[in-house]
Amino acid sequence: MSVVAHDPNAARVAASQLPRRPAWPLSVLLDCGLGIAAYLVSYWLRFQGERLETFLPGARSTLPVVVGGQLVALLLAGAYLPRPRMDWLSRVVAGVVAGTAVAAALVGLTIGFEGLSRTAFIADGLLLVVAAVAWRGVWVLSTRVRPTVRLPDDLIDRTQETTSVGSIVTSLYSYRELLRNLVLKDLKLKYRGSVFGFLWSLVNPLLMIAVYTVAFTFILRVRSEGFVFYLMLGLFSWTFFANSASMSTGSILDNAGLLKSVFFPRAILPIATVLFNLAQYVLTMSVFLPIMLAWYRVPLAEPMVLFPVFLSLQALFTIGVAMMLATATAFFRDVRHLLEVALSVLFWTTPILYQLDQVPDRLRLIILMSPMSPFVVAYQKIFYFRQWPEPTVWLMAATYAAGAFIIGTTLVLAFEDRLTEQL
Repeated sequence: MSVVAHDPNAARVAASQLPRRPAWPLSVLLDCGLGIAAYLVSYWLRFQGERLETFLPGARSTLPVVVGGQLVALLLAGAYLPRPRMDWLSRVVAGVVAGTAVAAALVGLTIGFEGLSRTAFIADGLLLVVAAVAWRGVWVLSTRVRPTVRLPDDLIDRTQETTSVGSIVTSLYSYRELLRNLVLKDLKLKYRGSVFGFLWSLVNPLLMIAVYTVAFTFILRVRSEGFVFYLMLGLFSWTFFANSASMSTGSILDNAGLLKSVFFPRAILPIATVLFNLAQYVLTMSVFLPIMLAWYRVPLAEPMVLFPVFLSLQALFTIGVAMMLATATAFFRDVRHLLEVALSVLFWTTPILYQLDQVPDRLRLIILMSPMSPFVVAYQKIFYFRQWPEPTVWLMAATYAAGAFIIGTTLVLAFEDRLTEQL
């Protein structure tokens, strides 16, 4: 006999009692090391070759001020409390952002920005936010425990199955039938009652290719060779991400009945949403790529074998974002409206309608650090330019994928026991 055991009082205690962190000196050392690495990497991302050698002396001279300001701000924000509060993520983000801003202002007022890069300060702050949140998330997930309740031998506490990243992955495999059925349900609902069914997923990219070809070739008269191919590579990738993010905001709220009736890993709901859109994206690309490669007579090239790699990274990144949005929307309904604004901004800061090389040099790194940029740039590199992506693209794509997944998993596990109360 197997029965789901779920004690609301014990769950509430579990949600409010996070494990202790490493001793504060070790935490400070970790943040210090990451701060140094982030600041130097930001200059490496901003400059290449001889220009990097020109700016490195200025970076080294201001390194103590920047890292020191970040550590002081983290301390004042309460990031080193021995028993972290549930709002530790916002405290870490606020500490890094405030510390970086104060350090940049101090540098500008004292020695000026001659021989320094203002863009590098922005990149440094973003990289350190991801790194500082990621290591804390990994620590929380690796040591997170729930209060155990003595149960009869014939009862099983299913909540013990989802206490870490490893157990989440294992439980996803255990609940693979539920995950598969959720994805199939969404696919069937989308095409229910239509005559052609799944064929619409194949017709849609053909129509979009025809419309954009007419619009940009004969009306706007864009003379860049293969511009429609370049545009669609970014547009389809963006559509996969944007649809997944928008649908994920309701993945938990819209399944209140299911959540209240049976226990299962709550992360399955936003993940199912992403996999549904991933299936749509793969179907679209299976039609789009052969047609465009043949139409523009693009020869096959070795870099194209990287498509599954970057698609996996984008899927991992999108899953992390979906888990963040699904959890946040359960507590703050305004997330849905804020997301609409955020997606509009992100679209224009992603090189879809323009090439990254066309962006002014001082803004290029900021555009590349837009969350979807490394994935879109990677697809354009391997298919349109038939080139291997640069190390900066690899670094940003891997950083966003790992960081988003860790943060998203941390949020779902931290608030999983309180989600039902918010519905």
